Amino acid sequence: MAGAYQSRKGSRGVVVEAVCDEDLWIWHLFVGAPGSLNDINDMNQSPLYVDVTAGRWPPRDVPCPISETTCTLPYNLVDGIYPRYAFLVSPHPMPSTDEANTFNSLQEAIRKDVERLFGVLTKRFHIALHPGRCRSVKQLSMTYKAVCILHNMCVEARRDTFLSRRRHARGTNGGGSAGGEGEGPAGEAAAAAGGHGAQDGGSGDGSTAAAGGAEPGGGIVNGGGLSAAADAVADPPSALNAVEQPPAGGMVAVFDAWGETRNLAEHEQLRADQTAHVWSDRGELLSPYVV
Repeated sequence: MAGAYQSRKGSRGVVVEAVCDEDLWIWHLFVGAPGSLNDINDMNQSPLYVDVTAGRWPPRDVPCPISETTCTLPYNLVDGIYPRYAFLVSPHPMPSTDEANTFNSLQEAIRKDVERLFGVLTKRFHIALHPGRCRSVKQLSMTYKAVCILHNMCVEARRDTFLSRRRHARGTNGGGSAGGEGEGPAGEAAAAAGGHGAQDGGSGDGSTAAAGGAEPGGGIVNGGGLSAAADAVADPPSALNAVEQPPAGGMVAVFDAWGETRNLAEHEQLRADQTAHVWSDRGELLSPYVV
């Protein structure tokens, strides 16, 4: 695995992108991109990103209320190195108010779920720490997919204790708000599978991990974590719909969806709504993260 599969640190491997909720249940996995790619390049060719920008997934007719605004796109918690897209929520670059500082604190805390995921994978399945045993990129990718499938089976063995499911049930039964600090898919990150040692992955507190060792860096964390949209948590979605055809509207619909995801004003509005939501419920949302 030389050439494109060699990282700037000299190690060789492939990049892994995963999405998980706060219970570490993985519902999206993209593995196989060359190890020389950074988190942003890996995101740009991920099926998750391509399906959103092409308008194939998720359905645009499922509203997600945040404060007094309703959005129809999933949002992902990211660090400051990512572009300002409508479905990415980055921290305030220069927080100057208590509201902005509170939002940044909770956003960074939720993104740590990704570190937990890759830490659990390497501790539970030691083969993830020895990628040199794989003789090809295909074998390395298949091994990591098998590890993630087995991990999901372990998580589902304790399905009754799912924290996100209990919160969703409490909200729908009137016992509390459906919104919470960790509802919705709460972890997505790009990780290098097949390196050795640690390497930097950009600024921010996102999380990456290597099949040959842990590596800190900027990761993507799928949202829902700061809003009241918890329907997807009660029944986690299956793998993304691998439909290569454009939507019914043809290329016009593709261009409309592409432009919608790059709406800077919507990105700023989403972050402002999230900041107001966190500030209004800061006591309940921050309590699990305050010692």
